Amino acid sequence: MSAPRLDRYRISAALSAKLRLVTLVAVTAVVFVHAYNLTSRFGSGENAAEMRGAPGAAGFVEYLISQALTRWPAAMLFAISGFLFFHNLQPYWADYRRKYAGRLRTVVVPLLLWSAISLVVYLVLQSLPWSSTYFTTDFFGEASLWRLADKLFLAPVAYPLWFLQTLIVCFAIAPLLYWPARTARWIAVAPFALLWVLGAPATDWNDWKGVTFFTLGAVIALERRRGVKLSPSPWVGRLVFPAWLLACVLYTALLRDVSAAWADGLHKGLMCLAVAAVWFGYEAYISRFETTRLVTLLLPYGFLIFAAQEPLLTILKRVGLKVLGSSPWALLAVYFGSALLTLVVVVGIGALMRRHAPAAFAWLTGGRGGPKKNAAAAGPAGEGAGAAGPAEATDLTGEPAVAEAGALSQEA
Repeated sequence: MSAPRLDRYRISAALSAKLRLVTLVAVTAVVFVHAYNLTSRFGSGENAAEMRGAPGAAGFVEYLISQALTRWPAAMLFAISGFLFFHNLQPYWADYRRKYAGRLRTVVVPLLLWSAISLVVYLVLQSLPWSSTYFTTDFFGEASLWRLADKLFLAPVAYPLWFLQTLIVCFAIAPLLYWPARTARWIAVAPFALLWVLGAPATDWNDWKGVTFFTLGAVIALERRRGVKLSPSPWVGRLVFPAWLLACVLYTALLRDVSAAWADGLHKGLMCLAVAAVWFGYEAYISRFETTRLVTLLLPYGFLIFAAQEPLLTILKRVGLKVLGSSPWALLAVYFGSALLTLVVVVGIGALMRRHAPAAFAWLTGGRGGPKKNAAAAGPAGEGAGAAGPAEATDLTGEPAVAEAGALSQEA
């Protein structure tokens, strides 16, 4: 190609801080998506929203939170990942090799480790008499090498890992996306968006929503490298954020029990509106929380919240429902209680590991959220200085440590 070389897009301290907090909010919101207890997400997976909401107060509250207000994280995180992959990429094999080497540590290794951990936990709990009654399928009775490999590599027990599976495919096809994203620009997103909107067949390895928003992130990165200004006037964010909240309430109240194709299309439109609302409304409504103690405490554990929530969350839901029953108030108690307890347990264990077993913590998180280091000692496994310190903290290349793939990471 004879197109001129594009300079890398430098990530400012303000954008770095924005990426960090948006990512943390996203992975926390995912816990509430999966806390939905009116259907079995453990059996059906996470990728599709529940288009038939339950009646009553519990049905309204859970649908509003899990299927409306928190349905945007995956789309946002794919867009962020696409942006970070392409914001400084030159279309040469040496640069792709550099990117792939970094993603091997930050995405592929954690995927395999967490898939194996969740499978071991699943097998141990199913083998114990007191916990085996909570399982609806007998894995040992149907065990085979193929089923074991399927649970490890294709359909992990920890079903949220589908995000990393599709992300790996997005990285793999990145060389095929660069020139369409650069030359066709916004049109490059259209084929994948059409497949997503039409509900084309997909697997955990090629979720069309993921490919759509990853490509969108790539286009945004290349547009910014051209010098194109993409930020609208501040009033847009101030308007679109409350408009999105109102749309979520109206959709939940009027359409949560409608399963027609047009309602599904509106739901996906609501998801796109959410991405715009969170991103453009950030400065007006969210940025004020950047320096709060709670955010500073949670920032190093974003990836852990994403990766370690299952099967813990499912176990807590099933135990809670067995103990409290299925009345509307019991459903709500289990809904909020299981989500909050999952966050407390994961962050608590993460804090102990980060303090007493930093090497294991680094492997399980792909080097994210490590203990604070000074600039001279900072290495590829840690950006903890950025996690708990100033937003302008950088890695060894002088590039800001920014958010990716559901948590804080080094941009390789």
